[in-house]
Amino acid sequence: MASIEEQLELERVMRERGADSYERSVRESEDSGRGAETAYARRLMKEFMLPLVDALKSYLHDTRPGRRGRVRPLLSQCDPEKAMYMAMHALFNHFTMDQPLAGLARKIGKMVEDEVRFTRFQLMYGDYYNEIKKDFNRKGTKDYRYMHRVLTHKANEKQDEWLEWSATEQADIGCRLLDIILEHTDLVKRVDTYSNGKTRTLLKPTEQTLKWIEEHNEICKFMFPDKMPCIIHPDEWTSVEQGGYYTPEMRSCSPLIKVETKRHREIVRNADLSKVMQSVNTLQNVPWEINQDVFTIVKAAWSKGLPIGMPSSNPIEIPPSPVQDKNKRDLTEREQEAFVDWKREAAQLYTLEKERVSKSYQISRIIRMGNEFARHKAFYYVWYADFRGRLYTTTAGFSPQGPDIAKGIIRFANSKPLGERGWYWLRVHGANKYGYDKAAYDQRVEWVDNQRQRFIDAANNPLSSIDVWANADKPWQFLAFLFEYRDALALEAVGHSVHEYRSKLPIGLDGSCNGLQNFSAMLRDAVGGMATNLIQSPSSTEPSDIYREVARVCTKKVRQILSAGTDATGYAAQWVKFFDAHGEGFLPRNIAKRPVMTLPYGSTRQSCTEYIFEAILKTDKSFFVGSWKAAVWLTPYLWDSIGDVVIAAREAMSWLQKCSGVISKTNQAIEWFATDGFPVYQVSHIIDTYKIETQLAGKFQIRLGKYSENINPNKQRLGVAPNFVHSCDSDHLRATVRAAASEGITDLALIHDDYGTHACDTDALHRIIRETFISLYAENDPLAAFKAANEREGTTLPDLPAKGVLDLASVRTSPYFFG
Repeated sequence: MASIEEQLELERVMRERGADSYERSVRESEDSGRGAETAYARRLMKEFMLPLVDALKSYLHDTRPGRRGRVRPLLSQCDPEKAMYMAMHALFNHFTMDQPLAGLARKIGKMVEDEVRFTRFQLMYGDYYNEIKKDFNRKGTKDYRYMHRVLTHKANEKQDEWLEWSATEQADIGCRLLDIILEHTDLVKRVDTYSNGKTRTLLKPTEQTLKWIEEHNEICKFMFPDKMPCIIHPDEWTSVEQGGYYTPEMRSCSPLIKVETKRHREIVRNADLSKVMQSVNTLQNVPWEINQDVFTIVKAAWSKGLPIGMPSSNPIEIPPSPVQDKNKRDLTEREQEAFVDWKREAAQLYTLEKERVSKSYQISRIIRMGNEFARHKAFYYVWYADFRGRLYTTTAGFSPQGPDIAKGIIRFANSKPLGERGWYWLRVHGANKYGYDKAAYDQRVEWVDNQRQRFIDAANNPLSSIDVWANADKPWQFLAFLFEYRDALALEAVGHSVHEYRSKLPIGLDGSCNGLQNFSAMLRDAVGGMATNLIQSPSSTEPSDIYREVARVCTKKVRQILSAGTDATGYAAQWVKFFDAHGEGFLPRNIAKRPVMTLPYGSTRQSCTEYIFEAILKTDKSFFVGSWKAAVWLTPYLWDSIGDVVIAAREAMSWLQKCSGVISKTNQAIEWFATDGFPVYQVSHIIDTYKIETQLAGKFQIRLGKYSENINPNKQRLGVAPNFVHSCDSDHLRATVRAAASEGITDLALIHDDYGTHACDTDALHRIIRETFISLYAENDPLAAFKAANEREGTTLPDLPAKGVLDLASVRTSPYFFG
């Protein structure tokens, strides 16, 4: 067992690593000419921008003749806010470099010219220009030189007849803007240097500025520590700020509940959080360890560059445009559709490449932390809650809430013998992690047993049997199962029973589209309840699959359109052929999954179209000539099909949004309490801002003072339904933790709607999940409580949605509610 002194030293390391990371980020930004992206530059720009804009406006309004005024006609063509932002942006990009004044001035002048030219181009060819900018946004492009090159080429194509400013004019404009900065701030100073008989004028930060930046960085670098697990039990939470890590510095940035406003902080401090802290403290006491068998293979796969549940070492290449050598005005309709598809696919691939790079850093960090914590017999996680009550580990990535690879390399430090039922659930778990999770439990066990020798061989030689486990839905968790499966069976060879094997794997029980489960329960929706396994279908021993059910309803609608002969576009016939080719006559389940899964959390018809398009690309991107148009065509039918299956969820979401509108008219925040006393406080204020958006140099925004007192009704409306259902599922989770602990089940692995414990305790946890869920909705009415909490000061909210006939007691005997 580690000591408190070792824990305090570890927390010091967390802070130092965060500081090193911050300093490295600042250096990289400065060295690469992106100094304007640093925290200190953004702070200084916000402080000085408004007075500098006022000074520039005074200059432009001054009509006196003379040398100082000769660039006024050109500079006045650009908005003062944008001109000064670009000057400050360029200045900070070269702030710590010995930047000659002449070169910097001309660069600023050129940026101002670009702004004027491309604003003019936008006014002349609005739709064409907007498509170019949309393409930049889809690709996530921020490179100034690339965007300048593209827009210049497009403007020349349109013969915009722009008369370029001379180098002298550009330099004069830049000098005038820099003069204003020199006159009205103490940020920089002129420094003359002499070399080889020549004089060079440089702009350098003043001593006061350098001191301020140093002090600012000294404070900021300790605000983002590298939060790691603890090597002793985290301190138990006794108040919002008292618990978790041990040092004051770590506690200050890791409170129990994240709050953003003074009013929210007061509500949290006055709430009875005893039950909430009981749940969190239980999770913080779970000891974890590194699964060395899996970790060894992870490191080998990473060193060999094997893309198994981890990003490939090779960049994602964007295919060439199918019409790259043709003028867009000369394209046929078929070629135009192919071009639209290519642009959207290219944007996705560009995003995926950025994600690949980001995930590479994440995997590298997980492996580093795995190496460090492998020497400890046990480690523990500090937990906290967001404003809705959802629980998270402060450690990102390397945790039981991390990606598959992280879950694969950690396991409970405690072991428990499987027993007969644990052996059963271990095999169900293996099938689930492979992706064979839509069959009855007995079928899943049989599926595993039928491959017994194949799985044992794979566990003995994982890198020689990649084909057995690498294509699993969760390959690293499945590999962890293979090792335990092999080791349990090895006991039989020495005359023991597999039931004696001491297991350490968390066996997961996953909700069936949990957001819809909660909405169906609170409104007693029998249709949605059966689709999400709140109740067992009387006609099947297998779990219901809401994604497949929605897909079948949608298929019926499309086939009816085809039969009626009312589709002038021909997409009905194309989709039916797609169903036959890729869905055994039905819309493939994967196309319906994301639109259905994200519905309770605020998805829209627009996002539905995007999800359909992405699924087409993954299934067969060569099938439709115009895949995007095919996705647009299918969207209303899939969207309506979702409503046919999850009626109550749509009604509950609509009711909550109507309530939000009424509450916003009173200029009040939305408040409610979970059944265990957790206070939820949702507020989005209209923020007084000063915004600048340039053509190429990006966006800049200043918050003027504090939040305004006015509620933002649109943000409140969009957020209320997902936040409400998240507060319900987190209420259920915390109740489950407390109930499990009361029965001696304290080793828990939890992710919102995925509950795990030892294999031998899975039956008990299975029961507890159901009992706490039934209690949540049978003994309480969350929608009624929401209404009561927000009907204050004469406010009257709409009548509650009508309830159906679902018998909540049926949840107790529904085998696939979680599983």
